[in-house]
Amino acid sequence: MYNDHFCGAEVIRMYNTLLTPAGFRKGMDLYFERHDGSGVTCDDFRSAMADANGVDLDQFGLWYSTSGTPTVTYSSSYDAESGTFSLTLSQKSNSDDPLHIPVSVGLIDKESGEEVVPTKVLELKEATQTFEFTDIKGDVVPSILRGFSAPVKVVPESGVVDESSLAFLAAKDTDGFNKWESGQRLFTSLIFQTMDDKQSEQTLSFVNEAFIQTLTSENMSDYSIQAYALTPPTESTLAEELDVVDPVALRQARGSVKKAIARKFQTEIRAKYDELTAAMEAERGEFKVDATSVGRRRLRNVLLDYLCSIKETAEEQKAAAELATAQYNAATGMTDKIAALAALSSMDGEGADARDAAIH
Repeated sequence: MYNDHFCGAEVIRMYNTLLTPAGFRKGMDLYFERHDGSGVTCDDFRSAMADANGVDLDQFGLWYSTSGTPTVTYSSSYDAESGTFSLTLSQKSNSDDPLHIPVSVGLIDKESGEEVVPTKVLELKEATQTFEFTDIKGDVVPSILRGFSAPVKVVPESGVVDESSLAFLAAKDTDGFNKWESGQRLFTSLIFQTMDDKQSEQTLSFVNEAFIQTLTSENMSDYSIQAYALTPPTESTLAEELDVVDPVALRQARGSVKKAIARKFQTEIRAKYDELTAAMEAERGEFKVDATSVGRRRLRNVLLDYLCSIKETAEEQKAAAELATAQYNAATGMTDKIAALAALSSMDGEGADARDAAIH
């Protein structure tokens, strides 16, 4: 049995990706028809999915006996003359035989940033396969593993991360997961560079461009995705990438990157914060738990964290403390209160006074 409960759930989700939601529903109906009230095995579940949809899922069953996280490597090429984009995928895992891996892919035009091929599920069933997309009018950037379609690691065949492609996807990708993932990898690279005192101007430029594009995008309708995409990786997430962890240096480097972004885009961040605040005030203090309201609060709190990281001078401390205190006093739910209190807790001077007043 696949030995991680979380990844076990991902295996179930892969059925949904491979068979489509309608096919998965058919499989579930047959599964309950056959086994309701009785003990079952993973193979019983797989058989119901296969029989209901008329597909062979024997190879997919290898997921249940394969430990560890598989790796999928990729390389691509574009033939302008024929208008063909080729994507080569290879897999490596602890299984002696290739796994059946659903890899959701979309293609985004390099020039316009428009999606020219919407999400398509590629079924990687061999050690190496090449998939061709025809009638492509210009070179494209592939968006690979959309929606985290399989619990695998995706790395370039060359072993060299193309930061320009990451920046492009972080700014332009229509898939929320890949937009977030690309931004996180850029953030991580810049934070580690800062920690080693070897910050690259190019990486910094990529991070800044991805940040402002995400912040000001008019095409993002999901506030939560926007909030996650703007948030640097947590210290615990970053620590997982290091062989030797220096907690103090890591915290300082992450804070330095966050503060630099906040200073560069302070006007734009504050404008968005005020826009979200006005939208919340228009609801006259009514606390809502729909997706839009939850996402709006999440995004506003991310922006508050950026704004309150600017606190070097007495004037900046005062402005940050006033902003966080105003949110704390106006909050209609614990989410906003805790975010404001967290911002105040890291302040000295007026921020500390405001924090103590809030607590008492």
